[in-house]
Amino acid sequence: MPLVRAAAAALVATCVLVAAAPSAVAKAENTRDPGGDVLSGPFLTDDPPTRPEPARRLADITRTKVSLGTDLVVTTRFRNLAAVGHQEFSWFIATSEDEYYWTAGLIVQPGKDKGAYSLIDPIANQPGCGKAVLDRPGRRVTLTIPADCLGSPTWVRIASGVTVFIGSTRVYADDARRDGGVRHGWKYGPKVTAD
Repeated sequence: MPLVRAAAAALVATCVLVAAAPSAVAKAENTRDPGGDVLSGPFLTDDPPTRPEPARRLADITRTKVSLGTDLVVTTRFRNLAAVGHQEFSWFIATSEDEYYWTAGLIVQPGKDKGAYSLIDPIANQPGCGKAVLDRPGRRVTLTIPADCLGSPTWVRIASGVTVFIGSTRVYADDARRDGGVRHGWKYGPKVTAD
């Protein structure tokens, strides 16, 4: 019986430690995404892409950096960011101030270097603040939103990715935090706290 009690006590102690462990928190996020993890799928479907495209360099995310100070700044780097296809960059922003997430997007038409930026708050208002800048030679997209526009949160969590539509046959996608996986809704990174 003492062995059973000791095992039970160890199990309870482990459960308490796991339950009490804080979620990952950082002053900044600097996440690498493996190259060659772009997925493709048919153009006309609601299902996420599932076919691996390891040779595809266009819109293949390699790194995401997130910081929160007077501004929220999210910089995403790519292996290739040529002006090919209809490109949609999107971010979901969870904050300490809101029960639901914010959505930001940059839509760039084929052959263009600038696009249409939008920011939508958790109750579908469009506050008209922030910007997303596409830097094709630098192979990066940078989202910048004033922290006070987001309600001056003490932390944020970011989910982001890109979708590229080529012609009317294939769609390509990469999630900044998943290796070879795309689902409905990008994967969130850790909480990033204000400076």
